[in-house]
This record gives sequence, C-alpha cells and structure tokens, in this order.
Amino acid sequence: MRPHAHKTDVSALLGVRLETGKAGGRAYTAFPNLANVRWLLPANQPALRRAGIRGLYQPSSLRGQAVRTIIGARAVPGERVRLEEDGLARLETMLAPVVGAGALRLAFYLGVPAPHRKVTAQMLAPDGRTLAYVKIATSPLARTAVESERRALLRLSESADLQDAIPKVLGSLEWHGGTILPISKGPPRPGPRRLSSAHLRFCTHLFQSFGVRKTFAESPMWTSMSEIWLRLQHGSPETLPANLGPALERLHDELGPVSMPLSLAHGDFAPWNTRLGGQSLFVFDWERASEGMSPLYDAFNFQALQAALQVRRGGMRDRRFLVTLLDALWPEGRERLPLLYLAYLAHVTLLYSEAQSLAPGVGERKVWDWFTQQIEAVLKGDTPL
Repeated sequence: MRPHAHKTDVSALLGVRLETGKAGGRAYTAFPNLANVRWLLPANQPALRRAGIRGLYQPSSLRGQAVRTIIGARAVPGERVRLEEDGLARLETMLAPVVGAGALRLAFYLGVPAPHRKVTAQMLAPDGRTLAYVKIATSPLARTAVESERRALLRLSESADLQDAIPKVLGSLEWHGGTILPISKGPPRPGPRRLSSAHLRFCTHLFQSFGVRKTFAESPMWTSMSEIWLRLQHGSPETLPANLGPALERLHDELGPVSMPLSLAHGDFAPWNTRLGGQSLFVFDWERASEGMSPLYDAFNFQALQAALQVRRGGMRDRRFLVTLLDALWPEGRERLPLLYLAYLAHVTLLYSEAQSLAPGVGERKVWDWFTQQIEAVLKGDTPL
C-alpha cells in the first residue's frame, strides 16, 4: 500500500482534513485501507462501527453480507486514521439541529471513484441508533448530483402514493463551498433481490404519478441520448461502442414516431437502493432521476444490473413482471417490448460512455461489456426477453 495515497482526495470529499501525526484528531478506521477507502467508521466504539457498516452497506450478495459481518466483528483490521477534530465537530454541530439531537457521531461511506463521487454520512446517536443520512458533495459534479436528488425528492413528495416510499428532505446546507443534503433514514430491512408485488406497486405508482404522453422522438430521454451521442462523437468517439450507432438509428426509425406514456424514472433502481418496510418498498439514491423516460426503464435496470454484475448471458429473467407492469402502464406497448429494452440499453451505455470520457478507466468493464452484448443481441433479433 502507498502510505499516503488518496489522503488529499479523502480530505476534499469530506471537507475535513486527515491528520498526519499520530496524536490529535479523532480516531477512525478506513476500510479496507486508506489507499482504497470505501468506509470511514469511528474507531474504539464498537456500537458505532457496527451501526455504521450495517447502515451504510446493504449488500444483496452473500459475499457482500460476509464482508459486512467481518468488518463489523473487527475480523478485518482496516487502517487507523485521524480526522481533524475541529472540522469534524463543526460538521456534527451543524447537523445535530436537523434531527433535534444534542450530540451525534458520523460514519462515512465514500463509495467508488467516479466523476460525481460524493460522500454519504450516517448520523448516529452516541448509543448507535441511526438518526438520518446526509449526502456531502464538494466537487462541482457531485454538487450537481446532490442537487438533482434534492429536486427529485421534493418533486416526488408531491405524490400521495409515494409519501412512504422515499426519503424526506430534512434541509439543505452549505459546507466548504459544497452542498449537504440531510434525508430521513427509512426502514432498516434490505429490499428483495427479486422483483415482487411491492416493486410492481412502486413502479406503477411512480410512473402513473408523473406520466405525460408524447412520441418517443419528443421525449426528454431521446433528446438527452442524442445530445450525448453528438457530444461524444466530436470529443470522445473512442468511448462509443460500435453497435451504438445502429441501435440509435433503429430507435429513431421504429420507436421515434410512436406515441407512448413517458414518466419519471429513478435511473438507478436496484436492490441495493431499496429497503422494505412491512409490504411497502422504500427507495433512495435519487440523483439519477429523470422525467420523460420510457416505460419499464426502472424494471429493466433492476434486472439488468444484477445480470451484468453476475455476467449472466441471458437478459431479463422475469419477463412476466415486465409484461404485467407494461399492461398497467401501456397495454398496447407489448409489441414494442424489444424496442423499449433497446432504448434502455442504449441510454445506459451512453451514460457510461460519457462517464468514461470524463474519467477514463472508472467503472466495472464487465458490466458495460454485458450491455454492449445485449445491444448486439437485440439488433440481431435474438431478443433476450
């Protein structure tokens, strides 16, 4: 390990300096280590460490659950670091009134490197109870993402059907020239990995709450896709898969003139962004939410990301769910199902290509190879649905 790798990055992300000396500052443990830090958890406080890893990491795989357990049990030592006390105390003092707490402690999830990388902090009572969460964004791209999430949550709160399905915005604060977004915690139980009746109710309510009708060529989704395509063709053509052009041509010709319902989509709908309270699904991380999206976008995403991470050759495992949801949203769209899937695949691939142009090498290559293979299968008529 490089001894001082990423110290500047961590300080910039948090707005709190890392102390270089052995004395002073407040002790945290970086997991797995400071060079590749994903979590910063309070050291010497087992209840807070366990609460932090459980609250900030909701894995859907058995491997992920094992990682969470061994970190919580201190079977993996991590790397001891110190955060500057004054900066950390100022942050805690700023956040405490948001949840009506006299005192609180923070655990941090730094996520994976990305152009829009932000920090999610867990607001903890001294006894380890989770009080709320907060998004911390210090870079321009991260601020844009957090502001997008704030607007999306406020827009979603207008729907009575979604009141119990989304975090509540608890305020908006400034921190080191960046943005802090405190949000409510939601239920603790992880959401199911398989699509269920709870997912069906959520997807139906979300789509019907914000639906409009236009042709696909008039949709904000197609406008965004076209703009990214043109921008990357001129600036970063090497990030564009070869079959993306033919896919866009087919969408323009065959789906473009079709009138359909369009609506708001979460944009990153996946098991790790859901929790379950009773029979109601609770969904967080709305920074990629967009209006004017095609039917089934979130349902495709829920299955596709899991298949891509497992490098599964097939496409959508639960076609019955897709058809049931489509019947509720757009019954006459059944014959357009392969094209809707192609539109989803092309949109995600364009977003990945754009991210690659901003930060080459970031992201899991196997995931995006899987998306490219799915596009090829649809273009050849071997629709993986």
